Amino acid sequence: MFQDPVSSLNPRRGVGESIADPLRARGAGESAVRDRVRDLMARVGLDPAHYGRYPHEFSGGQRQRVGIARALAAEPRIIVCDEPVSALDVTTQAQVTALLGELQRELGLALVFIAHDLAVVRQVSDRVAVLRQGRIVESGSVDEVYGAPQEAYTRQLLAAVPALDPDAAARRRTARRELAAA
Repeated sequence: MFQDPVSSLNPRRGVGESIADPLRARGAGESAVRDRVRDLMARVGLDPAHYGRYPHEFSGGQRQRVGIARALAAEPRIIVCDEPVSALDVTTQAQVTALLGELQRELGLALVFIAHDLAVVRQVSDRVAVLRQGRIVESGSVDEVYGAPQEAYTRQLLAAVPALDPDAAARRRTARRELAAA
């Protein structure tokens, strides 16, 4: 799944045709392709009657759902999600991450979720790997990495996450100052 579903969809083709590509590549017949695409569209919360609509006729969240349906068409065991919610508003982010979690549980999928938004990462992940300059500097369960980070870089990242609670925000400011002084 791509960060920007607009650039990954052909603007001259209906979304149903884009979802159908992996099915056709496997040699499925046209009747089976159309049925499967309609099922996938419904599964991700899109109206199957919109099979022939073009990408520009959908919202950002709907286009991301098209990307999810296209990824599912190949019946993968793992999906790599490259910043899949970064361009979406908070409400749509929550809907898309909930959908991904539901699909993960129901289909037994593994998701590799690449993101810079640490709040989203915490929400969707079981395990986390923190990368710095292309290398893993820390990994573990979400509770381990977020609750007791071992690496200074991880502590800096977590201290930079905005907090709505004034007390938590004050603690993070103090942590950032301490990290900067170290």
